[in-house]
Amino acid sequence: MQHKVKDIMTSVGHLAVVEEGSTLFEAILAIGEIRKINPAYAMRCPAALVSDGDSQIIGFLDFRSMIKGLEPRYGEIAETAREEGPSAEWIESELKKHGLWANALDDICKTAGEILVKNLMTVPGDNQMIDVNRTLNEALFHMVVTGNDYLLVREGEMLAGVISFSDILAHVCDAVKECRM
Repeated sequence: MQHKVKDIMTSVGHLAVVEEGSTLFEAILAIGEIRKINPAYAMRCPAALVSDGDSQIIGFLDFRSMIKGLEPRYGEIAETAREEGPSAEWIESELKKHGLWANALDDICKTAGEILVKNLMTVPGDNQMIDVNRTLNEALFHMVVTGNDYLLVREGEMLAGVISFSDILAHVCDAVKECRM
């Protein structure tokens, strides 16, 4: 049986939604609240949907973007890493050279309270969308070739949820457990 995206996606009702004018601090709190309310979804999608003032979903705030927001130098360094390919020695050198996270936790509340979600969010393009009735094979292929860890799931013109690479991995692990060898 071919499983569909809708079978394992995280539906909109299980995701935090924040307005684009919210701070990163507010977004992190909203994600934390959703995780408390829906423990089964706690690790599936540590992210938030971003809405405009009219409750239309206009973007997506993922964990990687939040971390880059809290330590802005990651953005610059990530560019270099993509060009050079990071070795273990390079990573150690960059951490020491830039002092990444050296004092970040001391100032995390202040920093998170100053950064606006709209400056961190991803505005999804067509390569970050998938239909609810597509197969998991199609979703996995889509993620691998585009490099996206998440896809926004649509049902017609409506946003139905999000499917993550880890959702598919969990499904694969469950399928393998069922194998009788």
